[in-house]
Amino acid sequence: MDSATSKHVVTNDQPGWKTEEYHGKQMHVCAESRVPENDALAGHGEQWTFKVRITGAGTGPMDQEAASATSDPELFYSTQAVAEDMGFLRGRELIEGTTLSNSVSS
Repeated sequence: MDSATSKHVVTNDQPGWKTEEYHGKQMHVCAESRVPENDALAGHGEQWTFKVRITGAGTGPMDQEAASATSDPELFYSTQAVAEDMGFLRGRELIEGTTLSNSVSS
């Protein structure tokens, strides 16, 4: 994370959404738990996905977005924190115009 241009912004108006500012834009990420689709998978069985929305500075996650993406439906993340981190990574990619992670733009 580019600490010189990114800062964590606490938003309590939209439960579940976490916000970070990056290069003058706001990235809003919501990690969601989903029902395990394959009981045969080893591990603790939690499956997390994310949504990310990019908006102008000072706006909320439900405002008009400049760009958005969701995690790849074929992938899942083992914890909420990992899903959130991947959502913010995808948000930075959207702002910078790159596509390195596995996600689906909408």
